Amino acid sequence: MRTKTVDGRKYIQAPTGKWVLVNSLVRVGKVGDGRWLSFCARSGGIRGSWRTDKESPNWLQRRRWKCGYVEGEVKA
Repeated sequence: MRTKTVDGRKYIQAPTGKWVLVNSLVRVGKVGDGRWLSFCARSGGIRGSWRTDKESPNWLQRRRWKCGYVEGEVKA
């Protein structure tokens, strides 16, 4: 994912081309460690239409953390 910083705020580019503000204070966990497993399990269980919306903050964060895809989730 492409990233940019504007006025100290970090943005990532969604596959649709839109730039979305992210919370850059949260460090991305290493794949396979406890924080990574916990985040991926938690965020995969969130209800709503984020699985089909490539601009959803939850979908973008899951891609940033390199979580696996869940059933019905749009591929990047």
